[in-house]
Order: sequence, then C-alpha cells, then structure tokens
Amino acid sequence: MTGGGLAGRLRRFVSRSSADDDDGGSSKDTGSASVDDEGPEGEVRDEMFARLKREAEEVVRREPILAMLLSRVGLIPPDPKHPQSPGCPYKPARTFEEVISRIVTHRLSTCSGGSSTICPDYLYDHILAAFMGNELECGHTMAMAVREDARAIIRRDPACETLLEAVLFMKGFLSLVLHRAARRAWKPDGAGGGASGSRFLALLLQSQASSAFGVDIHPAASIGCGVMFDHATGVVIGETATVGDNTTILHGVTLGGTGKENGDRHPKIGRDVLIGAGTKILGNITVGDRAKIGALSVVLRPIPGGATAVGSPARIIGFVPKEERPGSSNDVALLGVESLVGSLKRQSGSMKLEVAREDSVEEDGESQVGLEVDDDSDEAGDADEAAARSSPTKRIDSSGTSETDPLTEPSGSNAGTSSSSDDDSAADAGTPAERNFVKVAPGDSQFCPFTDVFSKFAKKDTELSSRCIGHGQLRDLLLNEGCTEGECVEVFFALLHAVDDDSPARRCGCIPPETFYGHFPSIAREKTKLDREKIEALASGDLKALSLSKKASRKFKCLFASLGKQAKDGVARASCSSSYADRDMRKSDRDRMMEHVDTANFCAEITM
Repeated sequence: MTGGGLAGRLRRFVSRSSADDDDGGSSKDTGSASVDDEGPEGEVRDEMFARLKREAEEVVRREPILAMLLSRVGLIPPDPKHPQSPGCPYKPARTFEEVISRIVTHRLSTCSGGSSTICPDYLYDHILAAFMGNELECGHTMAMAVREDARAIIRRDPACETLLEAVLFMKGFLSLVLHRAARRAWKPDGAGGGASGSRFLALLLQSQASSAFGVDIHPAASIGCGVMFDHATGVVIGETATVGDNTTILHGVTLGGTGKENGDRHPKIGRDVLIGAGTKILGNITVGDRAKIGALSVVLRPIPGGATAVGSPARIIGFVPKEERPGSSNDVALLGVESLVGSLKRQSGSMKLEVAREDSVEEDGESQVGLEVDDDSDEAGDADEAAARSSPTKRIDSSGTSETDPLTEPSGSNAGTSSSSDDDSAADAGTPAERNFVKVAPGDSQFCPFTDVFSKFAKKDTELSSRCIGHGQLRDLLLNEGCTEGECVEVFFALLHAVDDDSPARRCGCIPPETFYGHFPSIAREKTKLDREKIEALASGDLKALSLSKKASRKFKCLFASLGKQAKDGVARASCSSSYADRDMRKSDRDRMMEHVDTANFCAEITM
C-alpha cells in the first residue's frame, strides 16, 4: 500500500513540522515532553505521536478488549491471535499523521458495513498525501490544522481527558479531518468557486462523512485551525462559508445559504467565535471576531466582533469582555457579558424612570420626544429624523439655527425643495460630484440585531436626541460611501462601546457627535476599507472634501452640520491648548534665563 519512499517522505515532513507543537500553557497535558520517535532512523521528534502511544499502551493494560482496534490503527504491535484484515495494515505507525489516516479509514470502513463504496487503501493513501501537501486552508496546512484541532478538544472539552479518546472517538474531529482531505481533492477554483481537482472524489468523501458522523461540510468551505465541533451531530456548513481559527461550534449549527442564489451566499465566521447549539446563521453575512451567539439563535444580519447575540431573530445584548476569547472559553451559558446599555443596575433604574416619564406624558396628552433608534426605513431610522418628527416642520440644528429638516421629506421627493437641490451630478460647491446619491434599500427592522434593544430618549433630552447619530443614519451614510452591511454594523457597535456608560445616548443606542468625531477615524481605519482622506472628511463633516452630489448631501445635511461644528470646536480647543502651551514655554524660558542673572547687581544698575 505505502512503500518505504512514502514513509521516508512523511518522516522528513514531520521533522520539519513538529517544531510547531507548542501547547500554549494548557491546563491539560498535551505532550509537552520531548520524546524521540521510535522510527528506524530515530530522527523525528513528534510529541503528540509519543503521547498517543503511551496512552494506547496504558489503555491496553487496563482494557485488553481494545487491543485489536489499537493495533489496526498502528499504535501498538499487532496481536498474532487476530489475522490481518485487507486494507488495514498492522505494522506500527511511525507518525501522528499515519495514525490519524488509519483511524479515519477504519471508521469509514466499519460505518459503511464493509461495503466496497470506497477502497480503504486508496482512502488511506489520499488522506496521508493530503497531510503531506503544502496547500493552505485559511493560511494553514492540513498537518498543522489537524494537530491544532486535536489540542483544541483537550483544552476546551471537559469530558475529554486524553488525546487518544479525542482522535479515536470524537466525530467532530474526524469529520474535520475528512473535510480537509476532501478540500485538497476539490482544489477550489478561486475565479468561479468550482472545483479544479477531483470533484467527485471530494463529494464522495463529503457524503461518507455525512453518513458516518452526521456532519455535512461542503468540500469548498474554508475552515481555520483549532476548530472544535462539540458533539457535532447535525452541523451543516455550506459551500462558500468560512470559519476562522479557534472557533467552537456546538451541535445542530447551520451555516446556510439564501435559497437559490448563486455565488457567495454563506456566512463568514471570524476568529475565536462561540456558536451555541441549534443556531442557524443564514446568508452572506459576517460574524466578527470574538463574538458569542447564544443557543437556538437565528442570525439573519451581520453581527459585529466582540458582540453577544441571542434570540430569533438574533438581537445584540452586550459586549464580550476585551480579555475573553469566546471560542476558547466556551461560555455557552453567556455568563461573561458586558451590558450593551451600561451597568445592569443603572439600566434597571433608567428603564423604570423611562416608564414613569412615558406614563406622565400620556396623562398630559403630549407626545414623547424620542425614537426607536433602529427604524431603518428611508424616512426614518436615525436620531435626527425622529427628533424632526416630534417637531413636524422646524428643528434646531447643532449651530442653533432654525430650519426645515430635509430628512423629514421622503427620499427622492421634490416637495419643498428647489430643483437644484436634487441635482445628482453637481456638488454644493458647483464642481462635478464624485459620489452620487445611493438609494439605500430599507433594512427590515424586525431582523436588525439592534431592534427593541434600546430605550427611548426622555423628554428633557430633546437637544441631545437632535444631535446624536443613530444606527440607521450611520448605516445609510456608510453604505453611500461604498461600505458593506457588515462594516456598517462593526463601526456602529465600536462607536457605541466608546460612549460613556452613564450617557443617555448609550442607553438609547445613539452616538454623540463628539464621540463620533473623536473615535470614528481610528475605528473606520480598522473596520472598513475607506481611505484616509475619506475617513477624515466623514469625521469632520467636510462636504467639500467628500464631493457628494447635492441630492446626496441633502440627506445628511443636519448630520454634517453637527459634525462640522464639532470639528470647529475641536480645532478651537487645539488652538487654545497650543497657545497656553506656548505661553507656558515662554514663561519657563524666561525663568531659566533669570536664573543666570545676579538680581542684586541688576537692580543696582537699574537704579543708577
């Protein structure tokens, strides 16, 4: 089946890759001792393989019934009492990769009832060759990824006490090995998303894994290293899905598409993500790094990194602590969650106060000033628009002037405006517009992850509500600049985290202009693909630099007026600080000069 040439190549391969076997300080032993491999040349140092052999020998001493299984996979010498079976070499394995290849081959052969669906010899050779290949999946070779997958199980699964049980019996691990081998056969075509390799062999391996382990992963899906499928039954991952490194996925999770749509149609999961049991994530949406998704959630819209989301449809309920890595901590009970609207004690008191205010307003026959921040329609969906609706025709903008709010008019309507204000070819300065009006499709608010999460502005906060930036308006602005839905929600979530915990704006899910001006540049550089000039223009409300058409700028007129005032105030403060610094510097220079003057003689000379 495999000659000395293949075994020799594998030993040389492992000698190069075994240097990467760092355990990362796990509380469980993952084979930290350096042990020489028992190969004929004694040249390979494979700690994980040495640990597997030690554990297998211990198991055979305590439970002899497992001797045949362990000899089949090459971890102990063959038992002369049992005849060799075709396709299952009894000679001892020499590497960790050989052991894993034999285990997967044996599991598929036994689960298929001994049928000849796939030749065990060919399957073994293909898996072993995939281990030795240099093809990368999410930046990792198969050998590196499989080793990290095994370590992940030992570190995160309290029910798994040994490396041997992880690789022998954990079907989530074994299904990942088969997926990685199937992907090497598929060889995804980057241009069209199809297969440029052995398409039907890859699909056969996918089908066998689904039948044997109850896990259905399309061969073209991209999965990082250190991934754990806990229990694994019912996990489904679609063709264009991506799963980042160190992610934990529990049973019954679906990363599905959007019906008959072709092309890129499946979720993109970041690094260190925890996805609870029974969760369904559908469509070409992103789940950012370090996110937590609670059990039985249905996610239909992007979830930002560092967020905790639960429910059907999923709602964001809080922030993940900065030091936590959900994919590794396995906080399936969602105990470590920082409240989205401040401390729980303050939130509870604020909500009671809001209820009292609403009751008093209803008794007086007045309408409450405030908004549901998440209304994403064209005529609503941000703080400025809601404040304008409370004053049907007039409002006070950030500069203190009274004007008709253009956002109260339906997008594309000519009512109450001159024809020049709807010009989509020229900017306000009269120059040709570089960015035209983009008709943003209204997001379905019932699926938005921020819907029904925040409270309303109190009546006394009317001025604040008229200045703040809501999720809907920020989304429209960034989409107009070419950002994706995922980038929009990432930016808003990061800005909200920058708002003070005790601020009414934080409780109501809005961004004050001073917070936007101070934090948007750094957040946008990290979360979006906008260039530096565009980011600075957005932060300062510089319409001239943005070169928006008159029709586009009219939609964001109040927002840019508020940001422009904030930018001017920032420049004034910086100038004032600079003048004070210059004055202090001149004063200190004068003091240093006077230290070298004989003040008595100086005063005498002045008197004469």
